Amino acid sequence: MPIPFSYDWTRFVLRIEIAASPARVFRAWTESDEVQAWFPEKAESEPKKGGRYYLEFLGGDIADMKFLEFRKPNKVVFTFGDKGETVTVRIRKAGKKTICELEQSGMSTSPKSRVHMHMGCKTGWVFFLTNLKAYLEHGIDLRSHDRRKTYNQSYVNS
Repeated sequence: MPIPFSYDWTRFVLRIEIAASPARVFRAWTESDEVQAWFPEKAESEPKKGGRYYLEFLGGDIADMKFLEFRKPNKVVFTFGDKGETVTVRIRKAGKKTICELEQSGMSTSPKSRVHMHMGCKTGWVFFLTNLKAYLEHGIDLRSHDRRKTYNQSYVNS
């Protein structure tokens, strides 16, 4: 007898434990120079509710977004996509470490969206959350900085 399986293609949640304070993790998500150190090639951030969150990636994608919610140092919500998608980052202390939880939601369930927004973004976020941890804990940047080696050529570290 098959096991019933249900999957919510409209959202996903990822978590990572980081040896840094919640305030430090929050700054890494919201201050332009910190965001650029682990996430996009270029970042411009107005760290406040309604503020602009502009990212340019090595592969050529540009994300011009807005902060929808801004609760220092525990939560930030921003637009992510052109069809109402959002990303919520929740940050909480866990003993001597910090849990950074990322939820992307509001995604369409069309076949194209399942591949591009759900699977593509989830794969990207796994890498970037890992890079956030490497950057905050060890000062290491795992990203490629070679324009010939981006996600457009199937490299996972751009």
